[in-house]
Amino acid sequence: MDLLRAGRAGRVVCVAAFVLSVGALSACGGGSGGSSSGSSAGTARTSEPSVSASPSAPSAHAKPLTEGRLKAAVITAADVPGLRADTSEDGSGAETQRITATSGGPVCTEFLNAMSAYAGTYGSSAAVVRGFTVQGSNGPVSILVSLVSHTSAAGAQRVIGDTRKSAKGCAHLTYDNGGSTRMNLAPLSLPVMGDDSTVTRAGVIIGKRGFCMVTGLVRVGTVSLNIMVSGDRYYSGELQTIAKASVSKLEKADPQVGSTAS
Repeated sequence: MDLLRAGRAGRVVCVAAFVLSVGALSACGGGSGGSSSGSSAGTARTSEPSVSASPSAPSAHAKPLTEGRLKAAVITAADVPGLRADTSEDGSGAETQRITATSGGPVCTEFLNAMSAYAGTYGSSAAVVRGFTVQGSNGPVSILVSLVSHTSAAGAQRVIGDTRKSAKGCAHLTYDNGGSTRMNLAPLSLPVMGDDSTVTRAGVIIGKRGFCMVTGLVRVGTVSLNIMVSGDRYYSGELQTIAKASVSKLEKADPQVGSTAS
């Protein structure tokens, strides 16, 4: 399932007005509004995490997980204080439909398809998505968590590497999501989670509605973990809290994918 199409995020409206420019980023409250890493997801704070460390190499022995094993490994609301399940956003199935950016060029198309772990490029074999909400500073914040199994650890690592690289080269993009969706991107420097990770923030406009999104891509063995946190500002701290819980549960549920960084 493609989180870029499945998102409840399109129904979350920013408090501040958006314009299609760099202002779409500053309209999200400026900086990264979120709780500090490892804290409860229930309360937002404003802090800027430290720069990331070097990634670990893919584990050659790791094997792909089935959809059933992914379902057992994905977090539930009970795993993070403050989370509430939103089952209307739950889904499964690897993404097989390629997305093409209608503006921004090939590098933006690469970003969209890396974010979606497009099966044709990244060997995605199974996926599960779970939806949640948490109370933010000005109302509910939407969270989508996706676990994607790849046929190799190298395929999962390419998701991280391609997202990191393309986010640096794609400041603005548009794509068709049954209607025009516009995004203004900026990479964030956050500590490495799992074997490797990359985080991007985006001011997003769908029609006349705007919202603020932070997306984290994390690799654990042959699994790529995608977390989208959407609301009235950038909740990067909440993303880190969800990522930490997700990596821990994935490793406990299936030790064969164990992170070489843990």
